[in-house]
Amino acid sequence: MAYYSDYLALDVLLNAQHPESDKHGKPAHDEMLFIITHQTFELWFKQVLVEVGTVITSLNRAYVPETDIALCLARVQRVNRIMEHLVNQFTLIETMTPGDFMDFRAYLNPASGFQSIQWRILERTLGIPENVRVNKHYMDALSEEHRTALDDATNGPTLFAAIQRWLEQIPFMESGKYAFWDAYKVAVLAMLENDRTEVRTLAVAEGNDPTAAVVQIDANERGFLALFEAESYAELLASGARRMSQRATLATLFISTYRDKPLLHTPYRLLDAIIELDKVVSLWRFRHTLMVSRMIGMRVGTGGSSGHDYLMQTAMKQRVFDDLTSLSSFLVPSHVTPELPAEIATRLQFVNEAKG
Repeated sequence: MAYYSDYLALDVLLNAQHPESDKHGKPAHDEMLFIITHQTFELWFKQVLVEVGTVITSLNRAYVPETDIALCLARVQRVNRIMEHLVNQFTLIETMTPGDFMDFRAYLNPASGFQSIQWRILERTLGIPENVRVNKHYMDALSEEHRTALDDATNGPTLFAAIQRWLEQIPFMESGKYAFWDAYKVAVLAMLENDRTEVRTLAVAEGNDPTAAVVQIDANERGFLALFEAESYAELLASGARRMSQRATLATLFISTYRDKPLLHTPYRLLDAIIELDKVVSLWRFRHTLMVSRMIGMRVGTGGSSGHDYLMQTAMKQRVFDDLTSLSSFLVPSHVTPELPAEIATRLQFVNEAKG
């Protein structure tokens, strides 16, 4: 039978705090809070990596059952709640004043959160592209052992790649001569032409020049059409404007458009949870930035980074799923959404209606 403290390894866990200020004969009361807060960050990072890893395994297959999508949704939602908890955890460390932090900060050099191997694994596992990293030399801050561990832990598919693979296999978008993107393109062109007519009519009534508004509508049209035309989409990929494949992007648009259909409801919620994950990771970075700004102002970080400025840039630029978030720009109102063929609409129901 397991004994509580043995099961949780409390003898190890509760004796893993060794304040540097004590070693220097100048005990700083708040260093214990600093250590425990960061140790709990690392414990939760470990759990996040477990959850994300199982989601990747589930989605990175040739066929993903509907029940597994529900499981992935539950696990991504758990990750989101963990990250929200970690955002709120900064309020604990901020019960320490900047002056209290200065009492032991000098003893931390060159240790820095910049060297968190689990955070680096998480960044790569989510799928942050190396070309958007603010610091291209982040590996230099890690020990040789941790550089090797980081490469070994991230040699498989990323969450981004797994999501893309799953989306590329979404059925229902084609049936016989019907293709979702063709029907959607027709609906978009009709909607924008109607917008032009309304702009011109209003301009005549008010005695205004409609040119600028029409130019903007034309630009919107080009943006829409680029999603549907292979050559234009290839240019978006080449320029870095988009990362996700055209097939996966159109599948996301399909799921978002017909999200009220029973078989697409859970996939839509999963995509929404992935977008939220991107948001809460950025919020954690931003909250970390605010904490660092409060504690050290504009000083250089203990690991040699530019402190506040570096962290702010990572919060703004190092996002993974912008392709999903930005697709809201391409949704059309429900009244112009093209009707699905009866055969596809029926397949998207959980149970086919009995024929009388």
